[in-house]
Amino acid sequence: MSDSSPREPRSSVILYARIAHRDRAAEARVRNLSATGACIDNPGELTKGDHVEVTMGSLIDLPAEVMWTSTNHTGLHFIKGAIDLAEARKPRDRGATAAKASAGWIDNLHHAYRRRDA
Repeated sequence: MSDSSPREPRSSVILYARIAHRDRAAEARVRNLSATGACIDNPGELTKGDHVEVTMGSLIDLPAEVMWTSTNHTGLHFIKGAIDLAEARKPRDRGATAAKASAGWIDNLHHAYRRRDA
């Protein structure tokens, strides 16, 4: 039997969060969420012990610590304690918080010469 406290209940969710680490930010899918942590798709470059800022729903720059990583997923623990799950699930203005695309096809998605009118 373990001496650690029981884990907070996790909920499977379909959310996207902005994960800021050092001078970079990336959108990542949140796989499951609890009041004290989240499992996200691994945006790369994160290692155990890293500190990140998470923006999801109406929660902005929420400090979190990377507790574990795998090839595909990363586990986060919210440093300042339990969060309001309803606030995390609210729609967010992705245009105001998302990093601007700088390469690839998405950068030119609305370019006049790329538009196909039927």
